[in-house]
Amino acid sequence: MFLTGALLLLAMLAAPVAAQVPADRPTGTGDKRAPGLAPDESVASLAPFAGRRVAAIDLAGHQVTKDWVITREIRTKVGDPLDLEAVARDVARLDNLSIFAEVLVDGEPVGDDGVRLVFTFKEMPSWFPILSYVYTEENGFSFGLGVSAGNVTGRDLSVSARVYFGDLEQQWTRISWPWISGNHRSFDFYGARYTRPDTLRGFEETSYEFTPEVGTYIGEHGWARGKFSYFRMESDTAGITLSPDNEDNLLRLGTSFGWDTRDSWRNPRRGWQNEIELWRTGGFLGGDGNSWSANIDLRRWLPVTRRTKLMLSGLVTLQSGTLSVDIPSYLNYFMGGANSIRGYGVADLGEEFSGKNQMLGTAEYSLTLIPLRRWDLWKISLRLGAEVAVFADAGIAWSESRDFAMRRARGGLGGGLRLLVPGSEMVRFDVGWSPDHGFHFHFANGTKPKAQRARLR
Repeated sequence: MFLTGALLLLAMLAAPVAAQVPADRPTGTGDKRAPGLAPDESVASLAPFAGRRVAAIDLAGHQVTKDWVITREIRTKVGDPLDLEAVARDVARLDNLSIFAEVLVDGEPVGDDGVRLVFTFKEMPSWFPILSYVYTEENGFSFGLGVSAGNVTGRDLSVSARVYFGDLEQQWTRISWPWISGNHRSFDFYGARYTRPDTLRGFEETSYEFTPEVGTYIGEHGWARGKFSYFRMESDTAGITLSPDNEDNLLRLGTSFGWDTRDSWRNPRRGWQNEIELWRTGGFLGGDGNSWSANIDLRRWLPVTRRTKLMLSGLVTLQSGTLSVDIPSYLNYFMGGANSIRGYGVADLGEEFSGKNQMLGTAEYSLTLIPLRRWDLWKISLRLGAEVAVFADAGIAWSESRDFAMRRARGGLGGGLRLLVPGSEMVRFDVGWSPDHGFHFHFANGTKPKAQRARLR
């Protein structure tokens, strides 16, 4: 009961979107489990119809989402023999849209050899006001208000905005339209303003960021994106920015390529998620700074048993140029903390172990306590779950080649609880240990491989 209550409470705080239970709809018969532990569970009710000819495909329960937004994710066609694995992949793609609280599929016999597939949906509300929070180990908690519109005009177009108050003041907006036309031609935009004390580097930050990007799929699993970013940093302390007037304007042009074979975006059990990202700052673009940077991000999930899995991740970030000459000092990397090397506090290793480049590795073995499933609270329906995990982290930051040495590398071990919630993917409670700094408690939002990419972590 305590875990259930904690799940519901944290989900209400953390989720940018909550899902409302729509009016009752016909759902057919059989097993109604949504995708959670394994792909075959989402299609368990179809097992008696395996191999039959698909005579029809019906959609039910959706009120806002356009039919074509749903049908373009369903690769199973009328006339095909029913392939349970193919339908499970259809359900996973629909779940990846992040606009449904639940996706169910059932079968009805048609004649002697046919089957009618019925996909039934419970939609999240097309917009939702929320109370929310943000947390970093450097600046603590900030609380605020926001609005999320996760399915504008029923086209899987999302628009979100937040305002946070605290030591870390934030105002940001995000627009994401993952499939405008063609093969997932997409558009994303992120704009933000931050005001906070940078305790690691000793100054008061006021920063602005505007980053639009466009993308497309390459085949079934590949994708490519082009992006532009304008970043402005204002400091109250001399010597922090590249510009002597304490204001930097960084203009950046970037591209990225990825390969994604995950069986689920929300809670993967198998597959790869890899990305190579390249940025050019300054130079022919103008503004302050003059450098190239690259991120090489590799992630791998492996199922071990029905309820356990292993996640392996590695991140390498490289920047050309010299700190405080070509690269501002606020873009160097510190080691330690919930999203770097657990077992250290965010300030434990200090500037001595910081650098313009970083390499981080993580191995995490997790056990499912509560598989992702629908939970109802009054008129709100949420998909929640819980896991426990043990992990090992290792990493190093360096600026000069001579500092890329084992003597500067650090590692940590530990374990923790993950509450799987919408919006931030998960809320993590971890206890890490390192031989030279003992035990540390960490609290964080989002997966560790994703969070370690952020500038503020």
